[in-house]
Amino acid sequence: MRLSACLVSAAAWLGVLRFSGLYADTAPHMFVSMVAGVSAFPALAAAVVIPKACIVTEERLALVVVILAAVTGAAIIIASGSRLYLNLTSLSAILLIAFASFRTRDTISGVSALVMLAGSLCFAMQFSPTLMLQPADVLHLALAAGWSGVAARYR
Repeated sequence: MRLSACLVSAAAWLGVLRFSGLYADTAPHMFVSMVAGVSAFPALAAAVVIPKACIVTEERLALVVVILAAVTGAAIIIASGSRLYLNLTSLSAILLIAFASFRTRDTISGVSALVMLAGSLCFAMQFSPTLMLQPADVLHLALAAGWSGVAARYR
């Protein structure tokens, strides 16, 4: 869970720097976002769905699984030249988190996952509910709020 949060946090910070204009190079943000999407979101889903599994509770094994997911996902995306795998992986993980959370009556995590889903869909459709925010801003805010809501259960 902590490693996943660190990956998403790094992607968010690089996104803030990129979209604020403080850092013009897009490659670091895109790479870390890709790695977070194919490894951090599935790891978060695993933590929610199977919290007592050894791939979640044993730190070294969790690290190996996240690294393997990141390398495999990056290889698929780079080889295919498409973000389809990234989008399917992250959206599937978010939907799984929502489903599992509502199934166990964890409303905060379920709603938090739906917030992440809504932000992702706004970004995919290039839609912003307000003129003050760009779709990328909506995505980043929704992911930050959603991760905070899901992670609140693990304090």
